Amino acid sequence: MNATDMAARQVMQDLIDCLLAEEFFASAPLRLADAAQWEGGPGRPPAFAALDPQQRIWEWCCDEPEQRFIVAALRPGITQSWEKVPGSPVYLRHGELWHELSPERFMSLVLKALAPRYPDNEKGLALFMEVLRTSVRQTELSLDHRIDTGALLERDNAAFFLAMEQWASLRDRPYHPLAKAKQGLTDEQYRHYQAEFARPVALHWVAVERAVLQYGDGAAPQGESPADYLLSPSQQTELQAEMRRRGIAESHIALPVHPWQFEQVLEAQLGEAFERGDCQRLEFNAASFYATSSLRSMARPGHSADQLKLPMAIHSLGASRYLPAVKMINGSLSEALLRQAREQDEVLSQTLHVCDESKWWAFMPPGATLFDEAPRHLSAMVRSYPSGLLDDPACRLLPMAALGTPLPGSDRHFFDDWLQCRELPVNASSVLVLFRELCHRFLDVNLRMFRLGMLGEVHGQNAVLVWRAGQVQGLLLRDHDSLRLYVPWLKRNGMSDPGYRIKQGHAQTLYHERPEDLLFWLQTLGMQVNLRAIIDTLEQLYGLPAASSWAALREVMEERIAAIGFDDEAREMLHHRLFASPHWPLKLLLRPMVERAGGPGSMPFGKGQVINPFHRIGRVS
Repeated sequence: MNATDMAARQVMQDLIDCLLAEEFFASAPLRLADAAQWEGGPGRPPAFAALDPQQRIWEWCCDEPEQRFIVAALRPGITQSWEKVPGSPVYLRHGELWHELSPERFMSLVLKALAPRYPDNEKGLALFMEVLRTSVRQTELSLDHRIDTGALLERDNAAFFLAMEQWASLRDRPYHPLAKAKQGLTDEQYRHYQAEFARPVALHWVAVERAVLQYGDGAAPQGESPADYLLSPSQQTELQAEMRRRGIAESHIALPVHPWQFEQVLEAQLGEAFERGDCQRLEFNAASFYATSSLRSMARPGHSADQLKLPMAIHSLGASRYLPAVKMINGSLSEALLRQAREQDEVLSQTLHVCDESKWWAFMPPGATLFDEAPRHLSAMVRSYPSGLLDDPACRLLPMAALGTPLPGSDRHFFDDWLQCRELPVNASSVLVLFRELCHRFLDVNLRMFRLGMLGEVHGQNAVLVWRAGQVQGLLLRDHDSLRLYVPWLKRNGMSDPGYRIKQGHAQTLYHERPEDLLFWLQTLGMQVNLRAIIDTLEQLYGLPAASSWAALREVMEERIAAIGFDDEAREMLHHRLFASPHWPLKLLLRPMVERAGGPGSMPFGKGQVINPFHRIGRVS
């Protein structure tokens, strides 16, 4: 199968599954027919001739006057009641005529049929379709590329880490049909800047007057600059020589800028600051970096504990990827809480690892506020990974997203290396042993944090496993600005409200009124996205039934809740929400994007509900 077909199939799968989970078509039961009894009329496609007894044919009328129907094959799911049969085509049926649908054609029919639901939102619907087209195209570009995954454990830690970041980038956010869309990039820019292509990126540099810079706690105004962490001694000398020639070596600090941001954004957003001399474009651009799975986070070549995060105002997941000072201020407050959590729990002191994100610089001219648009487009953060982990020859840092990302046209997976390291046979039973160990560490860290009143945004991109000599030793967290809190539990554990900076009158997801609301993030991002992607990938590559992995996940969850020192009230709440309740929460992805007219702002957000996956284990084979 070529990359074009693979991309269409992958996006269509996620698109239909997501719409079904979010009850996009209707909250009423779906119109389903038993595959064995369904006739389908003349010209019935052969794809529907060999369905399993559990599978059903779904028909949805997208054009009542013309009697046109969208037809797809569904099967019972674990994380939702029904999901599209993987790899199966989707058709438009009009009388005796059948046409296989692309994701774009499918969604255009759906939105046209439901347009009365969204009056005066033509702009929003058009934007949604534009993002979908971009997602399909850029998914195709990624699937047409082969990343180098040979001899992974023979590489040093930094080289291994970068390879796994490139692997993780291939899928981006699992189950989100628009995740690969990076609007604003041409095909060539996408191939150049996206992590999986492993192409070096030469950064531009801009000198910014010290008086109009805001600093993180790890970056004193008269102290070090980004160059001290990111450039070799000879490169620092070259950069400083240019600044001395310009007469600004003492008055300005050089900030790195992504070349796309440099060319596409700076003049429009900060032209006046350059005219005043507050900012000056420099000729120096000798240093090259490699994109990680988050695109705007860049890794230095070679062995270094320091990486770079930059603003890059492309549009991704419905949001513009700038880097405002307020995000980094909140991230520093969160980091302090995470370090306190390590002191509060003896196990966390050994198993929770935290990146240092206190070194940052942000343009902040006089009179500007933390929530102004322009300043957020010129900033930089140096993210430092724990040197003890990178310097340990037995240790590897493993972004969890890589474990939930199948390689196109390959059965390769890191579990191959893990099984070999542990001298285990390559079979489903051995894979389940390793998956259980992974769940133990992941859930133990998160539940211990939850007991203290906090949870990180532990989707597979932010959560990094610390793998040492065949064992999952701990969990490394990065991108701290999304640490979620339940303040009453913080206080009873000797910690306090960090005082996040939040724009008045705007929705926020950092503070929560109930512990149940905080648990939402572990159930959704942690399990329904991160662990589910790993479960589905292990089923695809090793034949380990998803139901077996979910059963193991439940057993580990019950063990950890019993072992960790929750009080009776908290333990009862966890048992009800995780095991007894017929439903779990769902983080809505597509409905908020469709409903929001206009261009990107912050990431669209909504809450729904789906079936409890632990109730489905025995029903899905």
